[in-house]
Amino acid sequence: MSTITKATAISAAERDAAYTGARSDIVDMVPASAGKILDVGCSNGATGRALKALNLTRSVCGIEYDAEFARHAARDLDFVVHGDLNVLDWQSSLGERRFDCIIFADVLEHIVSPQRCLQQAKGFLLPGGTVVVSLPNIRHVSALRSIFLQGNFPQRDRGIFDRTHLRWFTMRDGKEMLTMSGFKVSATSQVLRWGDVGGGRMNKLLNRLPHALTELAPIREFFTYQFCLRAELIA
Repeated sequence: MSTITKATAISAAERDAAYTGARSDIVDMVPASAGKILDVGCSNGATGRALKALNLTRSVCGIEYDAEFARHAARDLDFVVHGDLNVLDWQSSLGERRFDCIIFADVLEHIVSPQRCLQQAKGFLLPGGTVVVSLPNIRHVSALRSIFLQGNFPQRDRGIFDRTHLRWFTMRDGKEMLTMSGFKVSATSQVLRWGDVGGGRMNKLLNRLPHALTELAPIREFFTYQFCLRAELIA
């Protein structure tokens, strides 16, 4: 099994699984009219493939930091840039390409200046363009339990406390970041969880609660594990 331990190998596999599946919540947030899409942090291209499957005339491009994921994504997407968002020259990388929708799915928390990245993205949106942003919610009950009750800030291989995170957001923070970057938030969605682990009967029941209940502040703020925002570029 090489020099890594079995526990480490399982953790790496679980982490890859968490970041390589198609994101149905992201797909649902992308406007049906969007024909040209850029998936920033496209991983292995799974979400892009799902978007193309819904509309075979769509063009989906990607930007990906991990070289192996970028190679996989390039097999199915129309164009893929392998690069680091912290230093990426968008103009030389994307040229004259412009997009109806730019996706940042669990990306902005990993970079030094999320707002600067959004500002760069604005120049590559077509008139009426949108961004779709997904972020983990640091206000989730699992974070409150770890920080305020147990007194520690964990470092993990995935989730809210992914050790590669450089920034942390509440839902309000995410909306304010988009507003300050020149966007107007028009839609939100959220993934609810009881704890840090997804799946299971209790999480399914939580996500089946009536909309009126999920919009109650205690549930919306403390049981949202991950939230997704769609925002339009302000002319």
